[in-house]
Amino acid sequence: MFALDMECGYFLTDIQKDARFSKTNSVSDLCRRLVETRKSAFFPMIYRLICLILTLPVSTATTERTFSSMNIIKSRLRNKMEDDFLDDLMVLYIEKEFADRIDNDSVISEFEVSGPRRVRFS
Repeated sequence: MFALDMECGYFLTDIQKDARFSKTNSVSDLCRRLVETRKSAFFPMIYRLICLILTLPVSTATTERTFSSMNIIKSRLRNKMEDDFLDDLMVLYIEKEFADRIDNDSVISEFEVSGPRRVRFS
């Protein structure tokens, strides 16, 4: 905390003097300008803190969506499925818009081209 406090003092002094940061309107702009000016290397704790702040809303929403979809997919009747299969099902469930755009015939033809199978799909 002491190191972060010291870095914040230097950061404020440096940013206020730099004209490239004068039109910074948001936290994402600040992060972008830190990378563009390579000041993220001079203020690594500030940069890491800003990145954490920017990813927090996304990770919270994703985690909530993931747990609710896991409750739907992995029910009491399907509690013995392996982790890889569960991961694949969850990606398809969470990304419904993407999965709806996939054509079944194109998937079948892709499997037919990939190599011999025991059963013909078409």
